Amino acid sequence: MANVMFAPTADATVHYRVRAAERALDPDVESFLMLWGTEIWAADARQIALFRKHLPEDLRDTPIARRAEEWILVAAPNGTLMTCYQRRNAWRFITRKAQHRRPRRR
Repeated sequence: MANVMFAPTADATVHYRVRAAERALDPDVESFLMLWGTEIWAADARQIALFRKHLPEDLRDTPIARRAEEWILVAAPNGTLMTCYQRRNAWRFITRKAQHRRPRRR
């Protein structure tokens, strides 16, 4: 894959932009996740992370795929990005979060 620069996502909160800057989220990684990431509904939001097995064969072992694999983007139901964070094995973290979701006690 050629060294392609991606533009940052337009629909993002100020909080998201601040967190992305603080956590050094590369705009290329952000755009790669928006394009190739898999969404899971967890914690009342869309969690976007990369599952490399879902990528085309020629993208699976690229440097950008390896970097994107550790990031999670959190979006509102309307698609606006709310925050982002880094986790080793982000995909596993999100799937556990979705599976172990319990209703709140009142």
